[in-house]
Amino acid sequence: MYQFEKADRKLLGAQIEEELMNYLWRYDEALTSNEMAKQPELQGWHRATLLKTVQSLTDAGYLEVAGLEKSVKAYARKLAPSLTKEEYYSSMLMKRGISSDSLADITAALIGASRKKKKQKNDEVIAKLEDIIAGLRTENIGDE
Repeated sequence: MYQFEKADRKLLGAQIEEELMNYLWRYDEALTSNEMAKQPELQGWHRATLLKTVQSLTDAGYLEVAGLEKSVKAYARKLAPSLTKEEYYSSMLMKRGISSDSLADITAALIGASRKKKKQKNDEVIAKLEDIIAGLRTENIGDE
């Protein structure tokens, strides 16, 4: 029973971390822990949970110090995500054993082709990846 409870706490911690990261990407501005606690979307959080989550994300390298702000007697770190949303989720997948070798299968799952026959699935994945490549090439031309 203890292992199940421990696994549940770990999963809940990951969900809370993900929720905070998503909030920070949406907010798109560095915040101190105190500023985070005052945000309407995070006001229901217990302060200890917020601080522990911020520390955990900082220790893992997902949050970085983006400045300092002087409060009454001390300086507080302003924190911001150190990764894009895509980099964060890629990191989560890699921690779960999914690597770039699985790109075709992940693409198939994302476009709803994973349960199709192999040739049809591969054709749809190739078409989707060709669309992505063409879009990237168009972006590169626009950047020149």
